[in-house]
Amino acid sequence: MSAAGRPLALVAGDLSLVRALGRSGIPVAVAISKRNPLLTLSRYCVAAVQTPSWVDRPEAALEALIDWGRRQPAAPVLFYQGDHDLLAASRGRERLAGSLRCVLPPAELVEDLVDKMRFAALAERKGLPTPVTRTLRRGADLAREMHRWQSFPCVLKPVMRSPRFAQVAHQQKAIRVESRRELDGLLTLIEAYEADFVVQEAVEGGEELIESYHAYVRPGGQVMGDFTGRKLRTAPRLYGYSTYVEITDDPEVRRLGRSTLEKLDFSGVVKIDFKRDTRAGRLYLLEINPRFNLWHHPGAAAGVSLPALVYRDCVEPGSARPAGPVRPGVRWVSLRDDARVVKEYRAAGELSTLRWLAEMATVDVNESFFFRDPLPGVAELGGVLGRKLKKLLAGDAAKPAADKPLNSPSSLTCTATSRRWTPCSATSIAPTPTPGWCARETSWGTDPIQKPASPGSESARRSA
Repeated sequence: MSAAGRPLALVAGDLSLVRALGRSGIPVAVAISKRNPLLTLSRYCVAAVQTPSWVDRPEAALEALIDWGRRQPAAPVLFYQGDHDLLAASRGRERLAGSLRCVLPPAELVEDLVDKMRFAALAERKGLPTPVTRTLRRGADLAREMHRWQSFPCVLKPVMRSPRFAQVAHQQKAIRVESRRELDGLLTLIEAYEADFVVQEAVEGGEELIESYHAYVRPGGQVMGDFTGRKLRTAPRLYGYSTYVEITDDPEVRRLGRSTLEKLDFSGVVKIDFKRDTRAGRLYLLEINPRFNLWHHPGAAAGVSLPALVYRDCVEPGSARPAGPVRPGVRWVSLRDDARVVKEYRAAGELSTLRWLAEMATVDVNESFFFRDPLPGVAELGGVLGRKLKKLLAGDAAKPAADKPLNSPSSLTCTATSRRWTPCSATSIAPTPTPGWCARETSWGTDPIQKPASPGSESARRSA
């Protein structure tokens, strides 16, 4: 319990969620599964709990939180921001009693929404407006199932979101496939990956056509707060993670979002992604994420704090009052990540440097340099400058060896702790070394899916 006597909000997430709660005066503890001082530097963070990896050891991570919660004067309120922590909390919900409080959707619905294979079946049963989708299960019939798919262009993605897929797919959430030949070329990737896949008709248009509905719904269907939003930029530009977003108040998206939740008898916190097809002009439902996310920070800045409503209902059941209307036009950016993708948007003729600078100067919430909570941004900037200086010094030291022929034995030798296997062609992606792959030196391990998170890959796990 905080010094003010209020139960802690326990965040298994990133700074956006910590700040969404903190700006409402709610004391925050953070669950961290690796050394990450940025979260603990936040002015809103009053405690930290070390956990195992949610991806590799979800049950152990949840048990660490339960043990910690049991020792607190009042049960903390758990906020989950990734699929793995959501699933762990949902599957262990009976063990949370007395140690942690949280809001969770019905258990079976959580499984249906997180697993894209199960979601495709659910969407068909409920008549949801999703693009045509087919599951691709690894095994003897995989090639035949792939051959039966006839709609191109299409999108290929694993049944469950994972930072490991983002790393082998060059930080994309999905892989766009233009032709039969390209799809057949991905057979090795599908067979070698850790999970099954779904293939889906592509909805034409850029990521800026993705519009979302966000809500907190009590059991019984009462909507306590909701708002809509749209993506402005992502990294990468196609099938990437949100770097620049805007809160909106779109009645069509809200109407379709509420209708979808009614069909599912949903309760809890949710984000529904729709995409407007450039050919037909209609909205297609892409996915439903029943968890907290980065949108809740700009939502709070726009007057609708879904995490604060959940906190009140958990601490004093029934005490939360429905939120008022959202203030549209509030914009959020991760400056660090958005700066990396400016070049890509400029090359596509969609952004100028002058326009980008103007947007950054007038944005409402800058997550990288948040003036109300400056220490994490200052520390990260110092880390970036330190790494650049170290790289510069290392480059100067290595110059005498730069003239060695590329095919000399020493230039192709990689140690067991500094080797990355990357594909020689765009379609030869696999998580383990195979014939036809190239070894390149990096500062991390032999398996690309074990690479430590890049500065922007927190969103790869937490979603946008």
